[in-house]
Amino acid sequence: MASEELYHERQRLQLCLIHTVNNILQRKEFDAAKMDEICYSFNESRWFNPHRSWVGTGNYDVNILMAALQMHDLKVIWFDKRLPTSSIHVEKVKALVFNVPSKTLLTLYRGTHWFAVLKKNDKFWNLDSKIKTPEAIVDIQKFLESHVASGDTEVMLVVEKDVDEEKVVEKRE
Repeated sequence: MASEELYHERQRLQLCLIHTVNNILQRKEFDAAKMDEICYSFNESRWFNPHRSWVGTGNYDVNILMAALQMHDLKVIWFDKRLPTSSIHVEKVKALVFNVPSKTLLTLYRGTHWFAVLKKNDKFWNLDSKIKTPEAIVDIQKFLESHVASGDTEVMLVVEKDVDEEKVVEKRE
C-alpha cells in the first residue's frame, strides 16, 4: 500500500488531537466545532473549559479523544509504561496514539502533541500530523520502545469496542 492511499491530515494550530482522530478514522469526521461540543458535554463552560485551550486553538485532552472514538465504536486503553512494550499484542490493535511533550514557538509553556500510528492491511503507518506524508513503520516494537523509553510519552491503544482489554496487554506479575 502506498502512503498516498492513506488519509493524512497535517498540523494546524493546536488541533493535533482532531488530526489524530481523523487519521485513525481515515476521513475528515471531526473539526474544532464538533470537538468543542464534546468538551461542552463534559463541562458547559465556553471560556475556561478544562478539556481544551481557552483561546480556542485546540489543545484537547484525553477525555475528548476517548469520547470521539467511542462515537465510532472504538475504545482507548491507556498503556501502563511500567510494563514492557512487548506485552502489547499489536495484532489486536487498530491504532496507537502517542502523547509527546512539545514546546511551541507561539507560547512559553510546554504542551503536548498527539499523533496516531494506524494499522492498515497488517502494516503500521506513522500518521503524525507534523510529518509531510505517512511513513511506514518497519518494526512497531522498536518504534514503541523508542517512544516509551523517553519516559514522558504516553501511549494509548485503540481497539474495537468489544475487544477485551486483558487480551490486548499481557499483565505480568
